[in-house]
Amino acid sequence: MFTKLKTDLKLNTIFPILLLGVFPLLNAQVLPDLTPKTPSTNQFTNYSKNNYGSPVNSALHTTNQKVRNQLLIAEVERNMQEQKLREKQAQTLINDALDSFSKNYSLPSYGNKVGASYYRRAFEKLQNMSSSDFSIKKAIFTIENAFYEETNSYDEFDTTIKQTGDFLREKMTELGYDSQSNLAKIFLLFQFFSDTLQIRSKNVKHLPLTYDFNDYMGKDDWSKMFVKKLLETGKGQCNSLPQLYLILAEEIGAEANLALSPNHSYIKFQDDQKWKWYNVELTNGMLTTDAFILQSGYVKAEALQNKIYMHPLSKKQLQSHLTMNLALGYIQKFGYDEFVNEMISNALTLDPSNAQAYQVKSNYATIKVKYALDKLGIGKENFDEIKKHPMAIQLYKNMIAQYKIVDKLGHQEMPPDEYQRWLASVKEESNKQQNIELKTKLNTKILLNNND
Repeated sequence: MFTKLKTDLKLNTIFPILLLGVFPLLNAQVLPDLTPKTPSTNQFTNYSKNNYGSPVNSALHTTNQKVRNQLLIAEVERNMQEQKLREKQAQTLINDALDSFSKNYSLPSYGNKVGASYYRRAFEKLQNMSSSDFSIKKAIFTIENAFYEETNSYDEFDTTIKQTGDFLREKMTELGYDSQSNLAKIFLLFQFFSDTLQIRSKNVKHLPLTYDFNDYMGKDDWSKMFVKKLLETGKGQCNSLPQLYLILAEEIGAEANLALSPNHSYIKFQDDQKWKWYNVELTNGMLTTDAFILQSGYVKAEALQNKIYMHPLSKKQLQSHLTMNLALGYIQKFGYDEFVNEMISNALTLDPSNAQAYQVKSNYATIKVKYALDKLGIGKENFDEIKKHPMAIQLYKNMIAQYKIVDKLGHQEMPPDEYQRWLASVKEESNKQQNIELKTKLNTKILLNNND
């Protein structure tokens, strides 16, 4: 789903020079000592020096001491507040200078390119969708239609989804499933994707959906990522299959969640008692456990701790994820510009732990550094000139910070060949047997609920 950016910036040769040669100069500044200073004794008058033994003077001494202590505390607090204010003002000056530099070295806009305006409109539509009335169907159609420059009909798309929903509801009735059971709805949806379903009374048949290994990352044709392509061909991948599942779940009133793992997305759902989570692996039409996801070897402990992988996404997190889908489509069609950063910022506002957003942001920061260096006329042969441009150094530090955030979240890139090998492993005998056992278990639960 995401590949770390590769540029001709030669980070391995240029940036280490910057890191070692320039940062010491930048960090050599002397920061003010913020530790409150204890006043020396001669700063205060000893009012009880001659009559220390007198009860009255002793009380006066105690009172004066309390006053002095209060004054001292007030002075320390005032100094600390003033210091914080100075630091804030200094940081504001730095930020203003960086903003000014960034504006002067803003990436060229693709806003005037044919088709770019449709992405701007799609982004505005996504922003106007609140979490309470958020429609997965409308959001995904909006994202895909931006790529097609709004040439597709929402009414046609909506009709297809509603007809599929009618098919599913009729099949539930034929099977005698409880229409109020979330587990029954989810299990039928799973069958819709993985098995052949037929309504006998109407002789209507639906064949299982399959995985398309051809250009599954959309490098040559971004539309391979879309639900539209999946509906037209019956073939999809780990982006479009889970998205269609969520659209249909929304259509029949079922609860399901998107979950992520490196370069991958899948479905998580709970039984009616909400005691246990189950996984639907749509790329191979099988029910799996978390052990299968961990089997890839690319899910780090930090990622689990930060809940960026193998965790059911909330509605807001799903909105954030779909916003990044829009951004990736824009990048694929046009490239990186400041509008990309705007979409990233919105995605991170919705979900501050969106690892994909930080990955794209690190790419954006890398391109920004390269563009600034090119504008300043700084290359490998005169790299020492960077010392004259502290704001360029700041841009570089920001780029490094973005990559550190990605690492800290626990993301680890999975090579394409490893990804295909892992997907194929679901067909191993042990996983097949596990799929059969889970299907039998869930089907038994549904039948028991029907008999209650």
